[in-house]
Amino acid sequence: MRTKSTLALLSGVSLAAIGVFSPAFAQDEPETSEEIVVTATGRAAAIQDVPLGVTAVSGEQLTNAGVQELRDVTQLAPSFQLGTGQSIAASTARIRGIGTGGDNVGFESAVGIFIDGVYRARAGAALADLPDVERIEVLRGPQGTLFGRNTSAGAISVVSAGPDFEPGMYIEGMFGLDDLEEAGLRTGVNIAASDSLAFRLDGAIRARSGYITDLISGDDLNTRDRWTARGQMEWDISPDASLRVIIDAAESDEVCCGVTPFLYGSTQAAVTAIVGPAGTPAINPEGRFMTVTGALPGLPSLGPGLPAQPQTEARDFSDVTEDLGFSAQLDWDVGGMNLTSITAYRDWQQTRGQDIDFNLIDIAYRDGVEVGVENFTQEFRLQGEAGRLNWLAGLFYSDETVTNNDRIRIGAHANLFANALAQGGTAPLAAIGGPAGGCQLFDSGAPNAEPDSIPSFFYCVSDNPATPVVFDPNPALANFYLQGNVAGAGQQRDDWQADTQSWSIFTHNEVDLSDRLVLTLGGRYTSETKDVTADLLSVSPACDALRAIEIGTDPFFGGAADGVGFIEVLQSTASAGGLMNIACSPAVNPMANGHWEGSSEENEFSGTISLAYHLSDDVMLYGGYSRGYKAGGYNLDRQGMALRPDTTSAATLNIEQTHFDPEFTDAYEIGLKSTVLGGTTTLNLSAFYQQIHDYQLNAFNGFNFITRNVPEVISQGAELELSSSPMEGLTISGGVSYIDAFFDSEVRFNPLTAGLGASDPNAVFSGDPLALSPEWTATAAIAYEMPLGNDMRALFYLDGRWNSEYRTQTLGRDPLGRTDNQAYAVFNGRIGLGPEDERWSVEFWGRNLADEFYYVGAFQATLQNTYVIYPSEPQTYGVTLRARY
Repeated sequence: MRTKSTLALLSGVSLAAIGVFSPAFAQDEPETSEEIVVTATGRAAAIQDVPLGVTAVSGEQLTNAGVQELRDVTQLAPSFQLGTGQSIAASTARIRGIGTGGDNVGFESAVGIFIDGVYRARAGAALADLPDVERIEVLRGPQGTLFGRNTSAGAISVVSAGPDFEPGMYIEGMFGLDDLEEAGLRTGVNIAASDSLAFRLDGAIRARSGYITDLISGDDLNTRDRWTARGQMEWDISPDASLRVIIDAAESDEVCCGVTPFLYGSTQAAVTAIVGPAGTPAINPEGRFMTVTGALPGLPSLGPGLPAQPQTEARDFSDVTEDLGFSAQLDWDVGGMNLTSITAYRDWQQTRGQDIDFNLIDIAYRDGVEVGVENFTQEFRLQGEAGRLNWLAGLFYSDETVTNNDRIRIGAHANLFANALAQGGTAPLAAIGGPAGGCQLFDSGAPNAEPDSIPSFFYCVSDNPATPVVFDPNPALANFYLQGNVAGAGQQRDDWQADTQSWSIFTHNEVDLSDRLVLTLGGRYTSETKDVTADLLSVSPACDALRAIEIGTDPFFGGAADGVGFIEVLQSTASAGGLMNIACSPAVNPMANGHWEGSSEENEFSGTISLAYHLSDDVMLYGGYSRGYKAGGYNLDRQGMALRPDTTSAATLNIEQTHFDPEFTDAYEIGLKSTVLGGTTTLNLSAFYQQIHDYQLNAFNGFNFITRNVPEVISQGAELELSSSPMEGLTISGGVSYIDAFFDSEVRFNPLTAGLGASDPNAVFSGDPLALSPEWTATAAIAYEMPLGNDMRALFYLDGRWNSEYRTQTLGRDPLGRTDNQAYAVFNGRIGLGPEDERWSVEFWGRNLADEFYYVGAFQATLQNTYVIYPSEPQTYGVTLRARY
């Protein structure tokens, strides 16, 4: 059954949600309606008639909440979360607790992001500042029959403001009054060339100091420095056809993403021994500081096993992105059928550096990493009505090229760090007759006759291949040390490229079985081909020396007599992955050098079926099932191969070890949508159960980042949403979600720690909750627009988001749960003053009003057992001035 308002909407009337002080220039007011309109089903429809979970946020509310990019939408949509990890490219979007880690560009997102109908291939590629927005729609659950690109967890649809056939312009300046001194300028102009041709130009710049301080240089991290530009054309070709063309560009040159130390582990003693107390600042997470490796003079050789280290430059967290795009959307009424064609091209590039030991010590770093995502998409949709059938059919094609040119290099202190850990790990041997100062992996002292003044690690453990309990060394190994690495060794050229061609046909149909009962049927067939190539070159003398030992004839070094004893000794000597990983990390192991090629092909069906029953014009019940699909792919990282420090033959490696299988979702949902209290209030409820098969998880297992498909993951729960206008000028909205997202399978990522059983830090267990997924989330927003007389009015706005406690890590979690977030709430507010005609306004705003502190993420620093966190942004406040004509 269609309400009268819905029929009006389907005839072409479109209205965003209620709001105030829109930053857009003046336009003719649309027809009034109590319905919020979305295009979530491929055609304009009242949100209360759409039989699926949808959150719609208006442009006015986005402005009031200070939303500048998609990460900020988290504040307004309880089942949605978008966060950033080690870089902008590592951003991850989650809906109902389900998302795909963005720390490898080879992964597609489980949550699709569409801006004006154009698919953004990765979440990080959609984090430029938003243009003027009419609304943002958050679709919960698998989507495969409504948009060009299929997604397994949900979709975000951003609908921007287009050109208008009335001239106008706007300008707004934003000034932060806090320590970060944020400043920004946005401006735009609308040009009506004729009754059928209009243009719109928008541009913005924004800058801000960082909220994390490097204690060594005093420089800021997590800064903002970006600009965006957008040009649009709207051409009404005829009464039946229109064309909208958009060209946009954006660039950012920022410092991202810093951490702060949270829990020091045993390896911190080695850090302090090498760089002094400056490398171990007092723990104070809310102080938001860290230490970054500065420029180092050349370090002389300290012995036969330690080469001279060249002068090095300061490490950094530079993060530069460039984004360019073009799209053309043709809408054409062809004999009563609506044809939509969207042609788009996008090119997103990132260059970044990273001090990946996250400390003053120089163990390892990234040097000029280059990531690129280039894609061309073409979508056709044809929609029409035939009696009781409202049908839609579509065709989608995508040609995508992803590149990842990584440069993980070894730092100047790597050899010293390995020695410090080796000596610390073998010092207990002194109690049973061993050397008082422990033993070294690399020789740093002039050798004496027999044995060396500081014996080798191999000498100390030579007759004890399991654990160093009995000191009974082999004199022949007293002076046997590994050859050391030189700063700058490691990946010299790890170049990956993945080419994906995808096409699909889809259909989404609504059948009025009666005046009140509507059946929705949709289906999709997707064919996807991926071709991957890799040209890898890494240099590591320590890896070469270790491999030479492993292929020797001594049973201790690799013969059948000792099994994996040698590996276990090296693994256990340092608690952060073992000395093996420090001497020869899989990230730099030359065994993977060479040219690699691989390909895969998938052909899959997905779809949806649901029933919606209108109890009345104001109440609808619905229930349905959806099958979601997300393609498999390749982990574009040499660490994704079956590499370990003791790998002795390239014949054991192949490109298919980086491959991961597709992900599928079986989702069930029931819900109620109602309009109550005389049409002033909407109250919507939904309950869902989602079973994700072969969930794609990329995680660090103590040796390397590898990808595994977790056989089963469950996401289940319930959601409530409310929107109300109980009196003139007052708008209230909010939502509550209960989401129980957990692993329903056990998967161990590192065989060497599997013997630890339930305490294995490199495993996920059935029943473990997914990281970054609170069980309870509540959001609320209230806006009151009060007339002041003399044609003036005031705006009072407040919003908040509350999360229950949740984990911030998947693998390597602190066993005491200290890196978990406790429950917290974040509030934003705004007070505005301006005339009734909205020609200008002055607004004072604040974000994170209570200065709430929480962990955006947590992990163990590279090759260390020290926990670091990504801290939240502090309280900020400022003023915005707007004017428009």
